[in-house]
Amino acid sequence: MPDYHSTHLAAATAGTSPDVLQQIPGTLERGAADIADLPFFEHLSAVMPAADLLLGGAVMILIVLVHAAGVRAVTTHVLRRTELIMQHPSRWHADLLMSSIVFMLLSLHVVEMFLWAAALVYSGLVPDWRAAGFFAGNTYTTVGYGNFILPDGWRMLAPIIAMSGLFTFGWSGSVLVDFVRRLNTIRAAAVNPKSRPADAP
Repeated sequence: MPDYHSTHLAAATAGTSPDVLQQIPGTLERGAADIADLPFFEHLSAVMPAADLLLGGAVMILIVLVHAAGVRAVTTHVLRRTELIMQHPSRWHADLLMSSIVFMLLSLHVVEMFLWAAALVYSGLVPDWRAAGFFAGNTYTTVGYGNFILPDGWRMLAPIIAMSGLFTFGWSGSVLVDFVRRLNTIRAAAVNPKSRPADAP
């Protein structure tokens, strides 16, 4: 029994000669090639080659997902520790919590630089781990130090690495604002117990 698509294809091509039907795939291919030859798409592919975009975009999505999981873990840690510390607030507890926050965020960004280095090594773009780590670290942090560049045809990958660093560092900075506010609440409660929030345990 013919399916829905076959029935409609037969109806749409009824009365069409077989020679015309055989020309359809070639016509579609020529149409795609004509679109690719348009000046806008030619310039776009020259600026951002598809290979760079696919590899860079895939790894960038992975980096953002890893960062989201890491930030959630850090936030959970801060909320739990804040609740416990507020039962008996002290400034050194707040300082210790701040140190753990900085260490966890630093570890998260180091892991993300490692993921970029791994992508560069396993894709064959960088010959060894040390060079890949150096390049990924400098590009991810947008420091730009060093004279190492990627092979021809892959150089637009560097701006994508830098964009991922801008996203993740901006994200870390935004959550740090809330963490510092919570730490200041702990310090204020340690100095003056009357300043503790009404809903504090």
